[in-house]
Amino acid sequence: MNKVLLAKSAVITGFVAIFVLATVLALRPNFIGVRAGKADENYLQSENCQSCHQENFNSWQKTYHSRMTQEASETSFVGDFVTNNTLEYLGVKATMTRRVGDYLMSFAYPDGHTETNQIFRTVGSRRIQQYVTRRGTNYVRLPVAWDIENKRWMSLNGSFFYPDGNNFKQQEAKWDLNCVFCHNVKAQPNFNFQTAQAKTEVSELGIACGACHGAAATHAQEALSPFTRAAWHLDETANRSIINPHKLEMLDSDRSMMICAHCHGQRIPTPDNRIREILEQGDPFDAGEDLSQFYKPVHADTTVGNVSFAARFWANGSPRLTAFEYQGLTSSECFLKGEKGHRINCLTCHTMHEGDPKGQLIAEKRTNLACTECHTKLNDTIALQNHTKHQPDSAGSSCYSCHMPEVVYGIMTFHPTHDITIPRPDLTAQNEVPNACNQCHVDKSVNWAIQTAKNLWADKFAGAQVADDDQFNQPESVRMLFAGDALQRSLGAFALQKHASTDFSATYLAEAFAGENYPIVRFFAANGLQASHPDLAKPDYLADAENRQNQIAVWFKQMDSQKTREAKQLAEQLRKLRKDVDVEVGE
Repeated sequence: MNKVLLAKSAVITGFVAIFVLATVLALRPNFIGVRAGKADENYLQSENCQSCHQENFNSWQKTYHSRMTQEASETSFVGDFVTNNTLEYLGVKATMTRRVGDYLMSFAYPDGHTETNQIFRTVGSRRIQQYVTRRGTNYVRLPVAWDIENKRWMSLNGSFFYPDGNNFKQQEAKWDLNCVFCHNVKAQPNFNFQTAQAKTEVSELGIACGACHGAAATHAQEALSPFTRAAWHLDETANRSIINPHKLEMLDSDRSMMICAHCHGQRIPTPDNRIREILEQGDPFDAGEDLSQFYKPVHADTTVGNVSFAARFWANGSPRLTAFEYQGLTSSECFLKGEKGHRINCLTCHTMHEGDPKGQLIAEKRTNLACTECHTKLNDTIALQNHTKHQPDSAGSSCYSCHMPEVVYGIMTFHPTHDITIPRPDLTAQNEVPNACNQCHVDKSVNWAIQTAKNLWADKFAGAQVADDDQFNQPESVRMLFAGDALQRSLGAFALQKHASTDFSATYLAEAFAGENYPIVRFFAANGLQASHPDLAKPDYLADAENRQNQIAVWFKQMDSQKTREAKQLAEQLRKLRKDVDVEVGE
């Protein structure tokens, strides 16, 4: 009797086990084949990664990458659509409003006609936030953005290197054909060249897991098995069917760096005619692949038709703009002298899941430790002082200050260059490449910096010659502020704000604001002025000419008249040397 019961129990148990197993298997998600036939086939959403990688998911959500592009929602908007919600520029009044859950940007033109745009997507969440509408099936970036740091609306004309004009929509842009490729995962514009309409698809809005880890369907499918997960935990080298940039770095650092270079190394397709395929079918690159098989990085000598990229680089080929970090690093001696596949790369300093989201650096990587891991002798304080000729705890002994100075423009500020170089004030005299010495010693001339370098490092600078041109006897920040092109003038104002005493800088910045025809230069000059007299109303760099002059007149009244006259005389002298070159900022 017992044997019969046991047999029946075993059979029932077996059927139940089979039923449960079949149910589990039936309910189990099937990731393989998602988006079949598309450029993003087998790419998953970041939420699919969350159940196993909660900690990494949480750290990614804290980054600006995660919020780079968002659908319009209550949580995505940073700009003020309620109270501080208007901008008047070039005679056009922009009004930003919220109506029954929709976010609108309306323009009232001088001739009386109006235009209202519904905002469907936001771009950015750190320094400025841009807004995207839809026209037909095309997505279009609107010309007005929210300045997050200054808490005001701004025309995007004021963030690029173009002079004052009368085109309110100068910086309106086709989102599908430009912004989409770096601010999202696996962009597919599906552009129709006959109708000039796009039907853009992306794997995921924003810079999400797929951007760095590639297609994850196979990995996720295999991870559904507890036996596979156990095997992975027991064997760190097991193939997990996913790209891990850190593990790839150990095998081939150059290939790992290409994951970042896909966006942080502005590029053009190779061959050139591949652009049509990309616009019609989508971005062919997947993380872990050889980027050079699809794209080539832009350099100073790159041209596309009649378009030259030379203005985006300093005369020595070093980048002037962000999104060229790959070009900067790969031209550095630190990179070139390293062993191929096992040398300095993005992950040497940056991390995607640790540290401060601003820069994605852990605390120690903001110090000299970033460099002394290799240059170990300079861990010694005496050796460091002998090397820098500056006090060990001063900016002059900071590796970043001297070898990665802030001479690269990106989104309303200047950033450290990734072209790791030795300070060369003589290059400034030769071809106006900015030097680290004068970025700190803003009240000193280039010739002072050359002679000081010769005195302090006699062997290294034995061949350096002071310049005969008298402009290089003027304080370099002031020379740049008036004699340089718009980017140099902006850099001069930025350096004065950051490193000069207000007693030295104020009159020059006021004169620069008063006589400047590039809004972006006025932006930096106004920021510097505000630091010198926080009690005075900050002059508006986007105001019309009459209002600007009235605003800056208030500042001049607070200044020493003799200093004001001297600043004006020097400015007039240096402005005669100016050669303006408009710089297209590809962000």
